[in-house]
Amino acid sequence: MTHVVPTGAGARHGVLPGGGRAAVLLMLAYLLSFVDRQILVLMIGPLQRDLGIDDVEFGLLHGTSFALFYTIVGLFVGGLIDRYHRVRIIAWAIVVWSAATALCGIARGYAQLFAARVMVGVGEAALSPGAYSLLSDLYEPRRRTVAFAIYATGIYLGSGLAFIVGGRLIGYLETVPPVALPLLGEMQSWRLTFLIVALPGIALALAIRWLVPEPPRGLMDKAEPAGAQDAPAAGGLREFAGFVRQRWQPFAAHNLGFGLHMMLSYAMATWLPAVLMRAHGWGVADVGLVIGTQYLVVGTLGAFAGGAAARWLRARGDASSELTLGALSCAVLLIGVVALVAVPTPGVALLVSAVQIFFVAFPGSLNAASLQIVAPPRFRGQAGALFLLVGNLLGLALGPLIVGLITEYVLGDRAMVGTSLLIVGAATMPIAIALLVWGRRFFRIEPRPPRILAEQPA
Repeated sequence: MTHVVPTGAGARHGVLPGGGRAAVLLMLAYLLSFVDRQILVLMIGPLQRDLGIDDVEFGLLHGTSFALFYTIVGLFVGGLIDRYHRVRIIAWAIVVWSAATALCGIARGYAQLFAARVMVGVGEAALSPGAYSLLSDLYEPRRRTVAFAIYATGIYLGSGLAFIVGGRLIGYLETVPPVALPLLGEMQSWRLTFLIVALPGIALALAIRWLVPEPPRGLMDKAEPAGAQDAPAAGGLREFAGFVRQRWQPFAAHNLGFGLHMMLSYAMATWLPAVLMRAHGWGVADVGLVIGTQYLVVGTLGAFAGGAAARWLRARGDASSELTLGALSCAVLLIGVVALVAVPTPGVALLVSAVQIFFVAFPGSLNAASLQIVAPPRFRGQAGALFLLVGNLLGLALGPLIVGLITEYVLGDRAMVGTSLLIVGAATMPIAIALLVWGRRFFRIEPRPPRILAEQPA
C-alpha cells in the first residue's frame, strides 16, 4: 500500500519525507506523458501518406483530439483529487493513457485514431492536478518552485526523448517493410512506434503506486491565502466555482496569461519540425535529433532557470516574481517568431528554436507554483484542473489547429508554416504580457514571516 505521511511528520529543509522521491517519479510520469503525446509530431509524413490527412486534420489530431476530453474530464478529476487518494488516481491514469497510446497503433482509420487520442487525453487529465496537489503538501511554500521545476522538466525531457528516440525509431522503421502481427494485421512504422512507447507505462504506474507518499492536505501551509479563510469548508465543484467567482481577477490573469503562453508554445512544439523539414529540407531523423537535443538540454535548463530567477527576484524585492518572468517569456517568444520568419536560414532557425525552447520552458515551474498562492489546499486539485482546462483549450486545442488553418486556407502554402506561427504569436503575446503584468498585484509572497499572503482583489 502507498504509505501516508502522518500529520506532524518532521519536514527537513521544508520537505516532508519522500518528497524528493515523489518529485522525481512524478517528473518521470510527466516525461512519459509527453513522449506519448509528442511522438505524433514526427509522424506527420507517414500519417499524411497512409491516412491521407491534411494539415488541418493533423492539427485536430495532435491538439484538439487530445485536449477535447483532457479539459472536460480535468475538472471532474480535479474534484476527485481534492477528495480521494491522489496517488492511486495518478497510477490508474498512467495505465489508461498507456493503453490508449497502444490503441493509437492499431487504429484502422482517422476516426479510430482520433478516438484513441481522446482517451490519451482522458488518462493524462489526472496527472498534473494530482501532482500539483501532492507537491504542494510535500514542500513548504518557498521550496515549491524547486519541486515544480523538477516536475516541469518532464515536459522537456519527454519531448526531447520523443524527438530523438522517436525520430531515430521512425526513421529506422521506415526503412523496413511493414510487419504482420497476429490479430493486428499489417503494422507500418508509425503503428509500431505507438506500441513501443506505450510499454513503460505499467511499470511506472506500479512504482508511483507503491513509492510515492500520500501527505495530509495543507500540512505544509503556515496559513491559507488571504481571504481564503472564509471560503467554504467543502471542496466540491459548486464550492470551488463560488471561490473562483469571488476572486476572479487573479484566476483570469493567471489562467489566461499563462494559457496564451501555452498557445504559442504548443503551436511551436507542433509545427517547428515542419518548418525545418518544409522550408529547409531536413529529414525526420535529423530534425528529431536536433530539436530533441534542444528540448533535453535547453528546455531542462530553462525550467530550472525560471525557478532560480523567481527566487532571485523575490529576494530583491519582487514579491510577484513568477508573473514578472512569465511576461518576460512571452516577450521573448514574440521576438523569436519574428526572427524565425525574418531571417529564414537553417542556422538562424536552429538558434531561434533553441532560444524559443528555453523561454517556452522558463515559466514551467512558475505557473504551477504561483497558482498555489491563491488556491487553498482544499481546492488545489480543481484549481490546477481549471488552469489546465484554460491552458490546454488555448494551447493544445487551438494553437496547433489555428496554425494549420492559416497555412492551408489563408496562406495556401505549406512551406509558409513559419509565417503562420508569426501571425499567432503577434496576436496572442501582447495580450498575455498585459494580463500577467496586471495580475502581479494578486500574487505576492511576502519575504517575512514565512506565510502565504496574497492581496485581496481590488
